[in-house]
Amino acid sequence: MSASCFEAFLAKLYVDESARGKFLADPRGEAMKAGLTEQEVEDVVKIDRVGLDLLSKSLERKRRRRDVRHTSVCRSSRR
Repeated sequence: MSASCFEAFLAKLYVDESARGKFLADPRGEAMKAGLTEQEVEDVVKIDRVGLDLLSKSLERKRRRRDVRHTSVCRSSRR
């Protein structure tokens, strides 16, 4: 698998709660299903789970703030 595909797999873990839940339940199985190489599978099963959780929560907060700002801007521009 290319580095960009590996990075896309990680990005999905950070932003997709369902994918993250499946991964946490079966890290090796989900990594293999994604087509990661043996080395990538070995690397990703060692992921810092606390760090994964912290980053995913941080990204969700940022997304919500952005959505609120976008909604506010859209509403004020309609007036």
